Amino acid sequence: MVDGSQVNLKLTPGEILIGAGALVTFVFSFFDFYSAPSFSTSRGTFGGGISAWGDGLLPIATLIVFLTVVMGLQVVLVNLLSVDLGPGIGGFTWPQIHLALGFFAVIDSLAFLAVKKGGYDIGIGLIFMLLGSVACFIGAVLITNERATSKA
Repeated sequence: MVDGSQVNLKLTPGEILIGAGALVTFVFSFFDFYSAPSFSTSRGTFGGGISAWGDGLLPIATLIVFLTVVMGLQVVLVNLLSVDLGPGIGGFTWPQIHLALGFFAVIDSLAFLAVKKGGYDIGIGLIFMLLGSVACFIGAVLITNERATSKA
């Protein structure tokens, strides 16, 4: 480590949820977001799945990943690496930004459950991306409550 740098290992439950949720969302974005049964013909095997990074899902499905990863990066940079990112962005505090990003990640994930899937089924990637985005949103709510009770 560079002299003078310190790693802070104290995280609140909300920060842990955001970090874990962002990691789960990122990792499972490479798994099948939608899956289809495979079938073989004389011309080859068809079917399988498509990840959040695949054609037709990019950039809308990857928006879930970007939103949660931004949340996770902010938590890691500020709380673990002691980087000063300021009080917020555009007049919004970091807890407010986390709430907005987490909310939109959950809404985007839920929207993919409601749309027609064109013969595809829900994949393991979508399920865990939904769980990761919910974890990030719950973490944002916890951080907001933690900050409110620490000021009172």
